[in-house]
Amino acid sequence: MTPDAATVLVARSRPKVVALLALGAVTIFLTYLGLSAFDTSLPMIGPRRLGRPAKDLAVLFLVIAAVSLATTVWQIWRRLIPNVDVIADAEGIASQQSFWGRGRLAWSEITRLESKYYSLLYIHGISATGDTKRLVIDTRQIDVPAADLFAVIARHRPDLVSKPRS
Repeated sequence: MTPDAATVLVARSRPKVVALLALGAVTIFLTYLGLSAFDTSLPMIGPRRLGRPAKDLAVLFLVIAAVSLATTVWQIWRRLIPNVDVIADAEGIASQQSFWGRGRLAWSEITRLESKYYSLLYIHGISATGDTKRLVIDTRQIDVPAADLFAVIARHRPDLVSKPRS
C-alpha cells in the first residue's frame, strides 16, 4: 500500500466564534422584545403603546428566542466537543455535517464537484445501488483548511479538481 493510499483526512466540527456571539446577541434581543410586552412599567404615549409589542407577537418573539437559544447551546457544544464531520480515506469520502447532505461516496462513484455559496462544497455521485447522492460540506465549519480537502480529492480523483489558470 502506498503512503498516499493510507492517508486519511479527518475533519472535525469547528463553528466560528463570531457566529456564536451573533446567535447569543439575537437570543438576548428577542428575549428582551418578548418580555417587554409583559412589562407594565414601559410608558404609554397617545393611543398606542410605544416600545411594547402586542402579547401575541411577544409570544412569537419568545418562541424564536427559545429556538435561537437551543441553536446557540448546540453550536457551543459542537465547539467544545467537536464531532467528526468529514472523513476522506482510500475508499472514499464521508460527510456527517448537514441534515440533507450526509452519507458516503466511494471515489469511483463521484461524478462532479461544485463549490457554491462561499464555502459549501457539493459532491455529486451515483451510489452502488444506482441512486443519486449529494454530500454537502461547509468548509468554514471544519478544522481542516479547504485546500487540504481539495488536495485529498485531487490525489484520488484528479479529473474532478480543476487546475488553476496561470
